[in-house]
Amino acid sequence: MNRPFSLLEWPTFAGAPYRAAAHPTRITTVDQQHDDISGQEVKQLLLDLMQYCDQQTAARPALELQIGEIFTRTSVEPAGVDLYLCVTATLPPVGAPATALLTPPAALEAAPINSIDFLWHADEGRYVLVRKVPLRLLTDERSVMDEILATADLAASCAQEIAADAKS
Repeated sequence: MNRPFSLLEWPTFAGAPYRAAAHPTRITTVDQQHDDISGQEVKQLLLDLMQYCDQQTAARPALELQIGEIFTRTSVEPAGVDLYLCVTATLPPVGAPATALLTPPAALEAAPINSIDFLWHADEGRYVLVRKVPLRLLTDERSVMDEILATADLAASCAQEIAADAKS
């Protein structure tokens, strides 16, 4: 990633009028249809955002954003017959691998079962939170962005809890 992307710096990229002007051949947006968003529409959104961020596009788009100290990577992944929005959040380094927790942080207790994996990345000395959201639960482009931000917020809460535990 060349640099973090911020909608605060480029607010016009967040608006539907800009996307409609920039992509005149694009299909009708989900906002206009009031229907569930499809896997292809989410992939197109990720490709559009990757283009705005000057990230390399690929056949399987993966949007990389840095939100505070949390680095996220978002893609659409299949699991059985369903498609999921897969948001991977990399937490800041916590030091020596010996600090790895045996139980997940309390911030994850309210999460639905099997929707979150909380892993230790031994090579980098940091935790990684992987969150899977079924696309059938998403209704529009805004809900996709909301899930990315919600994952980053959850990861930040975990990072704060881990830092507090390390100090005590």
